[in-house]
Amino acid sequence: MTFNFSSYKEQRTRFPEISYQEYEQITDLDVRKDIAKKNKIIQTDAYNRTMNHLKGEKSHEQETFTMSFRRSPNKEYVVVDGIRSTLKSILGIQITQAELDFAKDFYEAQKTKGGNGFFDATMWQEVIDTHGWHIPLKIRAVEDGTVLKPKEPVMVVSGPAELAAIYEPVFLRAFFKSIVATDAYYLEQIIGQGRVAEFGKRATPNEDFHLDAVEANIVGGGLKLTSNDTAALVYPQTLSGGTTAHRYFSCYPTEDEAFVNAIESSDKIALLVDLIDSYKGIDKIVALKKKYRATGKVVGMRLDSWDLADQAVYALKKLKEHDMLDPKLDKIVVADISTVEDVRRVEEAVANAGFDPKDFIQYGLGGLLVARNKTRDALSAAYKLTQVEDDPTGKLSNDIDKEPIPGDLNIEIRNDERVVVQEFEEIQGERLLKPVYENGNLVYDDNDIAAVDIARKRLIETFDAVYLPSRESEVTKEIHQKVRERFINDM
Repeated sequence: MTFNFSSYKEQRTRFPEISYQEYEQITDLDVRKDIAKKNKIIQTDAYNRTMNHLKGEKSHEQETFTMSFRRSPNKEYVVVDGIRSTLKSILGIQITQAELDFAKDFYEAQKTKGGNGFFDATMWQEVIDTHGWHIPLKIRAVEDGTVLKPKEPVMVVSGPAELAAIYEPVFLRAFFKSIVATDAYYLEQIIGQGRVAEFGKRATPNEDFHLDAVEANIVGGGLKLTSNDTAALVYPQTLSGGTTAHRYFSCYPTEDEAFVNAIESSDKIALLVDLIDSYKGIDKIVALKKKYRATGKVVGMRLDSWDLADQAVYALKKLKEHDMLDPKLDKIVVADISTVEDVRRVEEAVANAGFDPKDFIQYGLGGLLVARNKTRDALSAAYKLTQVEDDPTGKLSNDIDKEPIPGDLNIEIRNDERVVVQEFEEIQGERLLKPVYENGNLVYDDNDIAAVDIARKRLIETFDAVYLPSRESEVTKEIHQKVRERFINDM
């Protein structure tokens, strides 16, 4: 039997031929969720439909929205990731009449029940009949892996007003992969590449969440090792790996028996030290390492609780006493770390004790890589109206960081500076936002695995330029000032 890829892909992505009335009879929540997520017409927030209704004919004007990340987790830069997957998921799949009919009945039911029933069915019928199922938008965006400064444009979307606005919540979800990739690269800058194994599967609310995090860690941190077997299957850039944990040791009468059995049963194993007493556990493992040294077995240790920096130094000193400081044989896995500052503390303690942490310390990190401080607020991700027809616009705010740059924007990297320009200005350098979608045509190919490696390469290519000074072009500065004055005068 030959696997039919095309048939399977269509089945898992395309909205089924189901009516809203048939859907209402389904009581299995997994099935309800799966079907609902496939209807691309309803993937929006109700306030977008409300504004569309209130604007009337103005909802058909050409509008331009700019997505930006107004903050950085490290206050320096953001590694953008997730643009490709976000756009493919919503704009690379055909919208069907079945979706529209379903949506019309759903919103009518909402109206009957007292919910928000505003819905422009005529607009969506035109998408299907006139535009051949695709949404008539033009989108420019940076490539995944691109390093930006806060407030610089990530993506610019132009088209009929409400069609350009409707996928705001979907587009903004790129914040998650971007935060993970940014944090991963920030950590790599501190400790170097190849020293982190990802142990965060249980820190995430669902499998898709964790798989997205693993992908972003590959882009941002060059991740090679994960404890998630599913992730190792999905991403060939990674291998599956794990160490011993408490439940293994707790099922043996003594810690010593558990240690010996683990070594005898494996050619390479990292033993957990803190079942009873971490320092005594380190002493026992050092003695066992010496005993089995000539057998070819690699016996490591995993530090998992209490003062990890002190334990790492203690372990290395004990290894030195027994002349066992081979970087290939004597790695120490430091796990259960909650903050980057804790990583710094381990690195500094080991270095101050006279050891090179890059030779001997590996990190097994969970929630820190995939869940900690990974909400939208960490980037202050925003999707703001910046132009109506050919007229730049924006908003003012008591928080200056929330004031968008007006116009149809791009970023230009010149010899010695980064310049936020209007798209119509003469090109004087490399522009980071490039066309990625126009009237149904996505520039992305189907090789998503290669795209992850390309994003990693893009990160390396664009990182150094993030430290160039930034400014708005004279044209952009003038437009920005005029928009600001217009709003102030209207106050």
